[in-house]
Amino acid sequence: MSFGENLQFYRKRRSITQEQLAEQLGVSRQTVSKWEADSSYPEMEKILQLCDMFGCSMDTLLRGEARDELMEDTSGYDMHMNRFTKEITVGIAVILVGVTLGGAAEGLFRLEDFSGVLVIAGALIGALILVMSGMKHSRFVKKHPHINPFYTEEEIEAFENRFMYMIVGGIGCILAGVLFLVITEQLPGKAGYTAEDIYGWGFLLFVTVGVSLIVYAGIQKSKYNIAEYNKENAGMTSREDRLIGMWSGCIMIFATIIFLVAGLVYDLWEKAWIVYVVGGLLCGVVSVIINGTKRDDDEK
Repeated sequence: MSFGENLQFYRKRRSITQEQLAEQLGVSRQTVSKWEADSSYPEMEKILQLCDMFGCSMDTLLRGEARDELMEDTSGYDMHMNRFTKEITVGIAVILVGVTLGGAAEGLFRLEDFSGVLVIAGALIGALILVMSGMKHSRFVKKHPHINPFYTEEEIEAFENRFMYMIVGGIGCILAGVLFLVITEQLPGKAGYTAEDIYGWGFLLFVTVGVSLIVYAGIQKSKYNIAEYNKENAGMTSREDRLIGMWSGCIMIFATIIFLVAGLVYDLWEKAWIVYVVGGLLCGVVSVIINGTKRDDDEK
């Protein structure tokens, strides 16, 4: 396929018109029409913009077979990302299950020492799973820094529909846990036990399921954004993205330290999990501030 044929194929696959593509590139519609007719060629800057926009390599855009490469997952990317999603989700779930079991052991059976062991064991096993998964993902990225897009519009649309259900389901589980906690506070307790002692672990179980669903949905969504994968792994991640990643990592490490100190020193395992919620909110605030600063600089 020629450059013009490849460009036309990518444009139609994205369901955008020549006018829309021209507007995104800052050129006229007639210019795009000439490119697709192979009567003229864009300058290097525009070619790089097209590659970034369509998530393809320069070689494929200029002289490759875009139609054939898009339809085939030659690197095993889909299988790898599915496995990566499951491993990350399991790692986080194991950490939360450890907290849940620890709460049940302390609240129901008064096994305070054993409760701490369960929480620490869950944290260690979950962390090992996350580290192992991260190492395998890094190895895959080094081997396959560029992936030719192969998902069809129908596949992406089908996932977007599932994504909404998974996110709503995850949020629903967390809200159901809150409702469960409110309802159980009204139930009669047993001698020497509070409602939190008896039912607190149930709330944590709802949270575990909800968070796991949201994490799974989020990583799966990123799987379909191959253009972003190629951008990040080509060393093109923006300064803002690096800053957000650095600050978010520091926040979550600090949250983990607080969690462990609160549990090990002050025996507050059942309440210390809230630091992760606060940490997640702070990460969101950092992202908004940094991106907002970038927009202000761009406007100047």
